[in-house]
Amino acid sequence: MPDSSGDVRTSSDRKLGVLAEPEVTAEFAERNGREVGHLLNLADERHDWSVVIEYQDFTAGNGLTPMLDSLAKHRVRRAWDVMVCLTDLPIRFEGRTVVAEVALVEPISLVSLPALGAVNMDRRVRSAVADLGWAMHRHFDPEGDSGEFGPPSLHESRRIETAVLVDGPIGFRYVSATRLGRGRLLAGMLRANRPWRLVFGLRSAMAAAIATGAFGLVTDTIWQLADLLGAPRLTLLMVLSIGSMVFWIITQHDLWESPRRNDPLERYKASLYNTSTVWSLVIGVVISYVLLFVAVLLAAAFTIDHALLTLTLQHPVTVWDFAEVAWMTTSAALIGGALGSGFESKDDILRAAYGQRERHRRQSIYVGD
Repeated sequence: MPDSSGDVRTSSDRKLGVLAEPEVTAEFAERNGREVGHLLNLADERHDWSVVIEYQDFTAGNGLTPMLDSLAKHRVRRAWDVMVCLTDLPIRFEGRTVVAEVALVEPISLVSLPALGAVNMDRRVRSAVADLGWAMHRHFDPEGDSGEFGPPSLHESRRIETAVLVDGPIGFRYVSATRLGRGRLLAGMLRANRPWRLVFGLRSAMAAAIATGAFGLVTDTIWQLADLLGAPRLTLLMVLSIGSMVFWIITQHDLWESPRRNDPLERYKASLYNTSTVWSLVIGVVISYVLLFVAVLLAAAFTIDHALLTLTLQHPVTVWDFAEVAWMTTSAALIGGALGSGFESKDDILRAAYGQRERHRRQSIYVGD
């Protein structure tokens, strides 16, 4: 392929450009960038492949078509022979989950990472990027072997169907072939959200909860309540405290998506976004709850006198009694202390909401210099 940028390149050089959103690119670049180049060189012994990875915000919620013109200009400016875009947004087309799209007249493709699922993510991303790059090179390079277009990781998967299109700018579209496509997509969205990062955004909330818990530990009323409630009602209290925190985060930061009723696609996307947001927040809050419980339990073991607890509860005390006190204190602390505090890092909260991320990207130009 001729070099559109005017740079001096040998005839054997080929360059794959990966344009991805910052939310997914950092991990991909660190672990998979070199491996993609290695896979391409193994598949194509005639050329020397290099991989260039760039971080940019763009919105791909409506697929490759709206971005194609700006992406084509960006590819020419960068002198990339082929271009693969990676997005962490889910893409739907005619009721199907889109895994990847390939342009008809440009060596440009788009991969929706959540559609690849949550298991063996690195391997799937490497295979998809390398296979699409090699398949586009063969298909679009006049000097290459323009055989049947079929990246193996997508073309041969039993979970993915291929649609060859003749109208519009998209030439090939790969969609989920199973009814489990929505579940796999949701799992991929949760993986992309990385809900464990929410713990860092809850640092101030957890500090307030620890302070509240410290006060609760020295109150014999808490000891007696924990002993009287028992495991079933303590479990219910824990669920209520976690649910209250999730509800408060959603309402405080306006994370709930309210779609237009006359648009089925928007309704589906809102349902998908809300489900992934709720589950991401639940996972993050549960992790925070467990860490808080461990801290309170250790504090209880060191601060509550065994004899005094026995006297207060009026029965022999075991480790389970200390665990019940910590359990009760943690739930009460999460409700009474953390719900009234702010967040140290609002960005960590907003990353858990796909709708917020998509709206932020829509405010930016698709591709810039």
